[in-house]
Amino acid sequence: MTSEHKRILIVDDEPDILQLLEISLTRMQFKVFKAENIGSAKYQLSKTSFHLCLTDFKLPDGTGSELVEHVATNYPNTPIAVITAFGTINHAVETLKKGAYDFITKPISLDTLRQLVITGLQQHQTVDETGNDKGINIPTAYFEHLDDLIKKYAASKVPVIIYGNKGNWKEKIAMLIHENSDLNADEITCVDCGDTINDLTPNNSGTLIYKNVEKLRPDQQTVLIQFVNSLSDQQRIVVTTDWSEDEFKHSLGMKKSLLRVICVGEIKTKTLMELKDDLIEICKSHLEQLAEDWKKLPCKIHPTAIAKLNKHEFPGNLRELDLVLSKAAVNCQNQLIREDDLQLENTGFKPQLTKEMNLEKYIEEIEIREITNALTKANNNKTKAAELLGISFRALRYKIKKLGID
Repeated sequence: MTSEHKRILIVDDEPDILQLLEISLTRMQFKVFKAENIGSAKYQLSKTSFHLCLTDFKLPDGTGSELVEHVATNYPNTPIAVITAFGTINHAVETLKKGAYDFITKPISLDTLRQLVITGLQQHQTVDETGNDKGINIPTAYFEHLDDLIKKYAASKVPVIIYGNKGNWKEKIAMLIHENSDLNADEITCVDCGDTINDLTPNNSGTLIYKNVEKLRPDQQTVLIQFVNSLSDQQRIVVTTDWSEDEFKHSLGMKKSLLRVICVGEIKTKTLMELKDDLIEICKSHLEQLAEDWKKLPCKIHPTAIAKLNKHEFPGNLRELDLVLSKAAVNCQNQLIREDDLQLENTGFKPQLTKEMNLEKYIEEIEIREITNALTKANNNKTKAAELLGISFRALRYKIKKLGID
């Protein structure tokens, strides 16, 4: 989360001090909330989650120590510091004992204020890192909804299925479910259902992530159903599919009994083309993460570069954007990504089949998939496969030849 999305509550009964702190913190790109007394501060704390609180010691309806105690008891993830013109050593000791991370006397310089804020935010970040509250943390409606679902499903051990195109961060979402769960101390086991040599029943504790579950044969689906029903308390399963919810649930090749055991928790992801309104925030978040990983200042991105990204179709979705931005961050000058720094050609991602691109090919793809699934389900008995598909034997034989199905 970037600094402009971090929320700071300042509490002081002097309007001039409130205004001065608001101006200073806003220039540092924080979102500032104000309260003139303890009652107002408590109300705002009950309505909004704050990354930091700064309060005066002497307030009309009590002392800063009382607010410190309230915050420490009810909002332990919110660091709080006291800034006052009436400070004594006894006040400082009392306040620090009740949970304040610092006690500063006025007047306060801009550098001191900046350091006070940095220290508080580092404490907030430490709480986040030691707790089980990890998410994608991009401030848009779609990603905030994803974070809510991640935390919701992490709190239980129900099987979860994640739908969506390749590159939609499905594996990332699965990992976050694990990291927020009670099993986060155990390992993650990834099983690619498209790989015939993979063991579908690993005897590992922790989270079991099954990729490409739509590629399972009927006999493999039976094995997975039995395995899911026998999971221990130290195991949970998360599956991902490149199909949409409708494609997955209505496919003749997927057993209804499998759907019943794995489609308990459901997450539907979106393509980057559907998230173009979120593009700026996605870019900011990725560049912030790169800066943190590389221990450097985050790169900015020029408006013309954003415009170029907006025109690109991104067949690789969010995964392709991650790659493009990472390369640009390495190659750009002066921490500014310009249009020429974006290499959108030869990224290794091929255009995916969509209705809009080619309706005929799209329909053929569906026919091939459903006929293949029906033949597999019928053990290559074309008469039974035709019955499953609701077409005549002659029509099935014609389509097999036409579509080149082996």
